[in-house]
Amino acid sequence: MKAAAYALMGFVLCSGCSKQEAPARRTEPWLANPSASSNAASNSAPQTFHFAPDSSIRFSVPGKKAKVSGRLPLGEGTLRLDTRDLKNTSASIDVDLTKLSIDADTLPENAELGSSTPDALALQWLELGPDVAPERRRELSAARFELSSVENPSAPALDFGGRAKNQVRASVVGTLLIHGFRAPVRCDVLLKPLESAPGAPKRLSIRSAGALVLALAPHDISARGPSGIADALAMARASEWIGKNARVEFELLAEADADK
Repeated sequence: MKAAAYALMGFVLCSGCSKQEAPARRTEPWLANPSASSNAASNSAPQTFHFAPDSSIRFSVPGKKAKVSGRLPLGEGTLRLDTRDLKNTSASIDVDLTKLSIDADTLPENAELGSSTPDALALQWLELGPDVAPERRRELSAARFELSSVENPSAPALDFGGRAKNQVRASVVGTLLIHGFRAPVRCDVLLKPLESAPGAPKRLSIRSAGALVLALAPHDISARGPSGIADALAMARASEWIGKNARVEFELLAEADADK
Protein backbone atom coordinates (compact mmCIF):
# COMPACT_ATOMS: atom_id res chain seq x y z
CA MET A 1 0.00 0.00 0.00
CA LYS A 2 2.96 2.25 0.50
CA ALA A 3 3.30 2.41 -3.21
CA ALA A 4 -0.26 3.47 -3.38
CA ALA A 5 0.66 6.37 -1.33
CA TYR A 6 3.56 7.29 -3.38
CA ALA A 7 1.77 6.84 -6.57
CA LEU A 8 -1.29 8.57 -5.65
CA MET A 9 0.09 11.43 -3.84
CA GLY A 10 2.11 11.90 -6.78
CA PHE A 11 -0.73 13.06 -8.67
CA VAL A 12 -1.76 15.96 -7.15
CA LEU A 13 -1.70 17.62 -10.16
CA CYS A 14 -3.06 19.43 -12.49
CA SER A 15 -2.59 20.61 -14.39
CA GLY A 16 -0.79 20.86 -15.45
CA CYS A 17 6.58 25.85 -11.57
CA SER A 18 10.41 26.16 -11.98
CA LYS A 19 12.95 28.92 -11.67
CA GLN A 20 16.32 28.99 -10.04
CA GLU A 21 14.55 26.88 -7.41
CA ALA A 22 12.70 29.83 -5.99
CA PRO A 23 10.89 29.08 -2.74
CA ALA A 24 7.81 26.97 -3.38
CA ARG A 25 4.52 28.79 -3.35
CA ARG A 26 1.79 27.15 -1.29
CA THR A 27 -1.85 27.06 -2.18
CA GLU A 28 -3.38 30.16 -0.61
CA PRO A 29 -6.38 29.85 1.71
CA TRP A 30 -8.07 32.62 -0.24
CA LEU A 31 -8.68 33.58 -3.81
CA ALA A 32 -7.32 36.96 -4.79
CA ASN A 33 -9.75 39.34 -6.37
CA PRO A 34 -9.31 39.38 -10.16
CA SER A 35 -7.25 42.34 -11.28
CA ALA A 36 -9.12 44.99 -13.15
CA SER A 37 -8.04 45.23 -16.78
CA SER A 38 -6.82 48.54 -18.05
CA ASN A 39 -9.04 50.75 -20.15
CA ALA A 40 -6.97 49.82 -23.16
CA ALA A 41 -8.25 46.28 -22.85
CA SER A 42 -11.62 47.36 -24.17
CA ASN A 43 -9.98 47.89 -27.52
CA SER A 44 -8.01 44.64 -27.39
CA ALA A 45 -9.04 41.46 -29.10
CA PRO A 46 -7.89 38.37 -27.20
CA GLN A 47 -6.75 35.52 -29.45
CA THR A 48 -7.66 31.91 -28.77
CA PHE A 49 -4.88 29.35 -28.32
CA HIS A 50 -5.05 25.59 -27.89
CA PHE A 51 -2.58 23.60 -25.79
CA ALA A 52 -0.28 21.12 -27.50
CA PRO A 53 -0.19 17.42 -26.48
CA ASP A 54 3.55 17.64 -25.80
CA SER A 55 2.95 20.00 -22.90
CA SER A 56 4.53 18.69 -19.70
CA ILE A 57 3.07 18.42 -16.18
CA ARG A 58 5.20 16.73 -13.54
CA PHE A 59 4.66 16.22 -9.82
CA SER A 60 6.49 14.89 -6.81
CA VAL A 61 5.38 14.04 -3.29
CA PRO A 62 8.39 14.37 -1.00
CA GLY A 63 8.30 12.25 2.16
CA LYS A 64 10.79 11.50 4.92
CA LYS A 65 12.22 8.44 3.15
CA ALA A 66 11.31 8.90 -0.50
CA LYS A 67 10.36 11.39 -3.17
CA VAL A 68 7.81 9.69 -5.39
CA SER A 69 7.29 11.46 -8.71
CA GLY A 70 5.30 11.10 -11.89
CA ARG A 71 3.60 12.92 -14.71
CA LEU A 72 0.17 13.74 -16.07
CA PRO A 73 -0.94 14.20 -19.67
CA LEU A 74 -2.69 17.43 -20.56
CA GLY A 75 -6.28 16.93 -21.63
CA GLU A 76 -8.31 19.73 -23.15
CA GLY A 77 -7.69 23.40 -22.60
CA THR A 78 -8.32 26.85 -24.00
CA LEU A 79 -6.38 30.08 -23.59
CA ARG A 80 -7.73 33.50 -24.62
CA LEU A 81 -4.65 35.70 -24.64
CA ASP A 82 -4.59 39.46 -25.11
CA THR A 83 -0.98 40.09 -26.15
CA ARG A 84 -1.41 43.85 -25.64
CA ASP A 85 -2.84 43.57 -22.13
CA LEU A 86 -1.96 40.34 -20.34
CA LYS A 87 -4.41 41.10 -17.54
CA ASN A 88 -7.21 40.72 -20.07
CA THR A 89 -6.60 36.96 -20.35
CA SER A 90 -8.67 33.88 -19.48
CA ALA A 91 -7.95 30.16 -19.54
CA SER A 92 -9.19 26.73 -18.49
CA ILE A 93 -7.22 23.47 -18.50
CA ASP A 94 -8.35 19.88 -17.98
CA VAL A 95 -6.06 17.02 -16.97
CA ASP A 96 -7.04 13.35 -17.38
CA LEU A 97 -6.24 11.79 -14.00
CA THR A 98 -6.94 8.29 -15.30
CA LYS A 99 -3.73 8.50 -17.34
CA LEU A 100 -1.34 9.58 -14.60
CA SER A 101 1.93 7.64 -14.46
CA ILE A 102 4.37 7.09 -11.61
CA ASP A 103 8.15 6.94 -12.02
CA ALA A 104 8.71 3.39 -10.76
CA ASP A 105 12.36 4.06 -9.95
CA THR A 106 11.32 6.63 -7.34
CA LEU A 107 9.52 4.04 -5.20
CA PRO A 108 11.29 2.66 -2.11
CA GLU A 109 12.83 -0.80 -2.53
CA ASN A 110 10.54 -2.24 0.12
CA ALA A 111 7.35 -0.82 -1.39
CA GLU A 112 4.47 -3.26 -0.96
CA LEU A 113 2.65 -3.30 -4.28
CA GLY A 114 1.00 -6.68 -3.99
CA SER A 115 -0.49 -7.53 -7.37
CA SER A 116 -1.06 -3.87 -8.26
CA THR A 117 1.10 -1.50 -10.25
CA PRO A 118 2.20 1.90 -8.89
CA ASP A 119 -0.17 3.61 -11.33
CA ALA A 120 -3.11 1.47 -10.22
CA LEU A 121 -2.45 2.22 -6.56
CA ALA A 122 -2.30 5.94 -7.30
CA LEU A 123 -5.69 5.75 -9.00
CA GLN A 124 -7.14 4.12 -5.90
CA TRP A 125 -6.05 7.10 -3.82
CA LEU A 126 -7.99 9.31 -6.23
CA GLU A 127 -11.07 7.09 -5.89
CA LEU A 128 -10.58 5.82 -9.42
CA GLY A 129 -10.07 2.16 -8.53
CA PRO A 130 -11.71 -0.69 -10.49
CA ASP A 131 -14.47 -1.30 -7.94
CA VAL A 132 -15.62 2.32 -7.70
CA ALA A 133 -19.02 2.93 -9.30
CA PRO A 134 -18.63 4.00 -12.96
CA GLU A 135 -20.57 7.22 -12.46
CA ARG A 136 -18.31 8.15 -9.52
CA ARG A 137 -15.18 7.46 -11.58
CA ARG A 138 -16.49 9.66 -14.39
CA GLU A 139 -17.16 12.45 -11.91
CA LEU A 140 -13.61 12.33 -10.51
CA SER A 141 -11.64 11.42 -13.64
CA ALA A 142 -10.46 14.93 -14.49
CA ALA A 143 -8.80 17.83 -12.71
CA ARG A 144 -9.58 21.36 -13.89
CA PHE A 145 -7.76 24.67 -13.48
CA GLU A 146 -9.66 27.89 -14.21
CA LEU A 147 -7.77 31.17 -14.45
CA SER A 148 -9.26 34.09 -12.55
CA SER A 149 -6.60 36.75 -13.09
CA VAL A 150 -3.08 37.56 -14.24
CA GLU A 151 -1.31 39.81 -11.76
CA ASN A 152 1.93 41.76 -11.49
CA PRO A 153 3.27 41.08 -15.00
CA SER A 154 6.87 42.24 -15.48
CA ALA A 155 5.74 43.77 -18.79
CA PRO A 156 2.19 44.67 -19.86
CA ALA A 157 2.37 42.91 -23.23
CA LEU A 158 3.97 40.07 -25.19
CA ASP A 159 5.82 40.76 -28.44
CA PHE A 160 5.48 37.89 -30.91
CA GLY A 161 6.94 39.87 -33.78
CA GLY A 162 10.41 40.87 -32.59
CA ARG A 163 13.55 38.86 -33.24
CA ALA A 164 14.41 38.80 -29.55
CA LYS A 165 11.41 37.16 -27.92
CA ASN A 166 10.64 38.89 -24.63
CA GLN A 167 9.90 36.78 -21.57
CA VAL A 168 7.30 38.03 -19.12
CA ARG A 169 7.00 36.89 -15.52
CA ALA A 170 3.58 37.10 -13.87
CA SER A 171 1.42 35.61 -11.14
CA VAL A 172 -1.60 33.59 -12.18
CA VAL A 173 -4.52 33.20 -9.79
CA GLY A 174 -7.33 30.72 -10.17
CA THR A 175 -9.03 27.62 -8.80
CA LEU A 176 -8.06 23.96 -9.02
CA LEU A 177 -10.70 21.22 -8.88
CA ILE A 178 -9.39 17.77 -7.89
CA HIS A 179 -11.27 14.82 -6.43
CA GLY A 180 -14.47 16.84 -6.17
CA PHE A 181 -12.94 19.63 -4.09
CA ARG A 182 -12.12 23.08 -5.41
CA ALA A 183 -9.33 25.18 -3.89
CA PRO A 184 -7.71 28.54 -4.76
CA VAL A 185 -4.19 28.52 -6.17
CA ARG A 186 -1.59 31.12 -7.05
CA CYS A 187 1.56 30.48 -9.04
CA ASP A 188 4.35 32.45 -10.72
CA VAL A 189 4.84 31.67 -14.41
CA LEU A 190 7.13 32.67 -17.27
CA LEU A 191 5.44 33.52 -20.59
CA LYS A 192 7.66 33.35 -23.66
CA PRO A 193 6.74 33.59 -27.38
CA LEU A 194 8.35 30.79 -29.40
CA GLU A 195 9.87 30.89 -32.87
CA SER A 196 7.51 29.94 -35.70
CA ALA A 197 7.81 29.90 -39.49
CA PRO A 198 6.65 32.99 -41.40
CA GLY A 199 2.88 32.93 -41.68
CA ALA A 200 2.59 30.10 -39.15
CA PRO A 201 0.41 30.42 -36.02
CA LYS A 202 1.86 32.09 -32.95
CA ARG A 203 3.36 29.72 -30.39
CA LEU A 204 3.76 30.31 -26.67
CA SER A 205 5.48 28.63 -23.72
CA ILE A 206 3.94 28.97 -20.24
CA ARG A 207 6.40 27.60 -17.71
CA SER A 208 6.14 27.41 -13.93
CA ALA A 209 8.65 29.64 -12.18
CA GLY A 210 8.92 27.75 -8.92
CA ALA A 211 7.21 24.59 -7.68
CA LEU A 212 3.52 25.01 -6.94
CA VAL A 213 2.84 23.27 -3.62
CA LEU A 214 -0.60 21.70 -3.23
CA ALA A 215 -1.85 20.31 0.06
CA LEU A 216 -3.48 16.89 -0.30
CA ALA A 217 -5.83 17.10 2.69
CA PRO A 218 -8.11 19.85 1.29
CA HIS A 219 -8.83 17.54 -1.67
CA ASP A 220 -9.41 14.50 0.58
CA ILE A 221 -6.65 12.54 -1.12
CA SER A 222 -5.57 9.57 0.99
CA ALA A 223 -4.92 5.83 0.89
CA ARG A 224 -7.97 3.91 -0.32
CA GLY A 225 -8.92 0.40 -1.33
CA PRO A 226 -10.14 -0.68 -4.80
CA SER A 227 -13.71 0.34 -3.93
CA GLY A 228 -12.69 3.85 -2.88
CA ILE A 229 -13.04 3.35 0.88
CA ALA A 230 -10.42 5.25 2.89
CA ASP A 231 -7.85 2.98 4.59
CA ALA A 232 -6.49 4.65 7.73
CA LEU A 233 -3.98 1.86 8.42
CA ALA A 234 -2.54 2.04 4.91
CA MET A 235 -2.37 5.82 5.22
CA ALA A 236 -0.41 5.55 8.47
CA ARG A 237 2.06 3.13 6.85
CA ALA A 238 2.44 5.40 3.84
CA SER A 239 3.12 8.50 5.92
CA GLU A 240 6.83 7.66 6.05
CA TRP A 241 7.05 7.84 2.27
CA ILE A 242 4.31 10.24 1.24
CA GLY A 243 4.26 13.79 2.55
CA LYS A 244 1.31 16.08 3.04
CA ASN A 245 1.93 18.15 -0.09
CA ALA A 246 2.55 17.60 -3.77
CA ARG A 247 4.89 19.82 -5.79
CA VAL A 248 3.79 20.54 -9.35
CA GLU A 249 5.94 21.88 -12.19
CA PHE A 250 4.87 22.37 -15.78
CA GLU A 251 5.54 23.76 -19.21
CA LEU A 252 2.43 24.31 -21.29
CA LEU A 253 2.91 24.81 -25.02
CA ALA A 254 0.14 26.71 -26.80
CA GLU A 255 -0.53 27.48 -30.46
CA ALA A 256 -2.88 30.14 -31.77
CA ASP A 257 -6.04 28.92 -33.50
CA ALA A 258 -6.45 29.80 -37.14
CA ASP A 259 -8.41 33.00 -37.75
CA LYS A 260 -11.95 32.40 -38.90
